Amino acid sequence: MKFLLALTAVAVTAALAAPTAEDAPQSQGLLNVLFPNYLVPIYQANPDTAYPTQYEGDVSYTPGVANEVRLLVGFDVPANSGTRCLIKFRLEPKTPWGYDWTVTGTGKLDVWALTSIIQNGVTTWNSKPARTSVNPLFKIVQPLQGGDAAVWGAVIPCNGGQRMDFEVAATRPGATTFNWFELDYPKSGITMNMYT
Repeated sequence: MKFLLALTAVAVTAALAAPTAEDAPQSQGLLNVLFPNYLVPIYQANPDTAYPTQYEGDVSYTPGVANEVRLLVGFDVPANSGTRCLIKFRLEPKTPWGYDWTVTGTGKLDVWALTSIIQNGVTTWNSKPARTSVNPLFKIVQPLQGGDAAVWGAVIPCNGGQRMDFEVAATRPGATTFNWFELDYPKSGITMNMYT
């Protein structure tokens, strides 16, 4: 009887600790963490105005108001043995000496791949490339207190030696605001993991 209870406890513990689809690639050869080469905002209120790449990420949406802000993100992907890529997101928990960031509302973002690359300082709300799919490739849920975001979505093929560009928008329907400073240390913002 004691053996059966111990076996049941082990089975339950193993089930609870089983990796999710998101976690699985991390145990299979993380090769590189890529930081974006481009963070280009596009503004619904200024649909034909182009902006250069920024050091900060801005995304916002308010239902019923035509002032949405989306973010076009570009990664220069190295030509290496990485074959699978996964978008990640993290905001360092706030400290008195750290960079400030803001997340309000739902804390949720959707991420789509784009059919072609963006042009820094040229691409606008009206001229952005089309999305590769109707549904987002990745869904991000950022804890409002900071830390690692939960990211849902399957790994995608890495385009080694090429650019990979994405569109980031607030998840509908609720109001959402994101503002962060992209940093490599402490790691903050949107990144892309490469796996072998």
